[in-house]
Amino acid sequence: MSKVIIVGAGPAGASLACLLARSGIDTTLIERRQDFSREFRGEVLMPSGIEAFEEMGLIHLLDATPSYRQEDVSVYLNGRLLFEEQLDEAIFQGRPPLAISQPALLEALVAEADQYPGFSFRRGVSVRELTAGPGGISGVVLRTASGSERLPADLVVGADGRNSIVRRYLNLEPIHASPPMDIVWCKLPCPARWRGARAYLGRGHLLIAYHTWDDSLQLGWVIVKGTFGELKARGIDQWITEMANHVSDDLAEHLHRHADAAEKPFLLDAVSDRVASWSKPGALLIGDAAHTMSPVAGQGVNIALRDTIVAANHLLPVLRADVTDSEALDRALQAIETERLPEVATIQRMQDQPPKVVLAKAWWGEPVRRLIGWALSQPAIRRRMLGRISAFPFGVTDVRLLTASK
Repeated sequence: MSKVIIVGAGPAGASLACLLARSGIDTTLIERRQDFSREFRGEVLMPSGIEAFEEMGLIHLLDATPSYRQEDVSVYLNGRLLFEEQLDEAIFQGRPPLAISQPALLEALVAEADQYPGFSFRRGVSVRELTAGPGGISGVVLRTASGSERLPADLVVGADGRNSIVRRYLNLEPIHASPPMDIVWCKLPCPARWRGARAYLGRGHLLIAYHTWDDSLQLGWVIVKGTFGELKARGIDQWITEMANHVSDDLAEHLHRHADAAEKPFLLDAVSDRVASWSKPGALLIGDAAHTMSPVAGQGVNIALRDTIVAANHLLPVLRADVTDSEALDRALQAIETERLPEVATIQRMQDQPPKVVLAKAWWGEPVRRLIGWALSQPAIRRRMLGRISAFPFGVTDVRLLTASK
């Protein structure tokens, strides 16, 4: 039976470990941190991500994880409400976006995988390098508290995010399409009766605010790339004041009142890229390691989960063999990229457009934003526009876990 090492216990790595271990594959999941108690950005599951858990037979884990359903969305332009929409059956097919506790979900995924005898989870160890044999990558060298340790594998999967060490050692250069923006993230107490998500557009700014799983108000303030240094020098009180200048009166008052309670403000360097090839013999990249998604429309975790399903479909028929066929494995790795690339490329192209309009400070920026705002305020036009961006909530391709992979 084949041996697989998965580097990175994020949603993609942990869920792939579940699928492989459940099918009897000797699977080792490696996570450089001792626990998952850290700040996560990708905590919103779109319908496509929720469906991925259903396909994998892991929806019970999602049901048991602290979460908050985003049942409505409001959009504002220059502080004025354009529309408020219920994310009902007609729009989101009964699956409104779900803000989840990613630490709790990851612990649940690891516990699920740990039920299977072939699964091993290594916390607090990092990959120092990959090892190579005549046929390609043959394992990893770990950095542990007691020194170096070699682990052999028929396949190494890099699911270790945008700063992937597996990507680096494979020397897979990314093709960049970075949006001209950064995002300042912080949490505040959530106002009473705040149910879902709001988006504030206008004057070259964008602020997203939503009720998250721990009953906080998560704020994502999109700023022009390169302007964070000035903001940082001005301090958190000035950040809050500047945010308040671009939102509705009720939120502005709330921001001022709770400025001292801003929790864990930090800068997210927005990146959009993908490697020219997702694999080399004996190694595969999935999720952000293969294609870092822009924060626009919260796609990263959802696309990564869909990568997991497609990877399992192609890998399991090869990995279940008594002896791993290296040529068949190479074909499977290439097939994963071939199947996933159309969706990833389409979503990245769609993500690339909104920041150019929302953040534009050229003379045409405000007239274009006002025109878009008028269109969004018209229900019939708005429904047609939402239909054209259905790839964001639902994905582009049909992703199903094949019977042979269950």
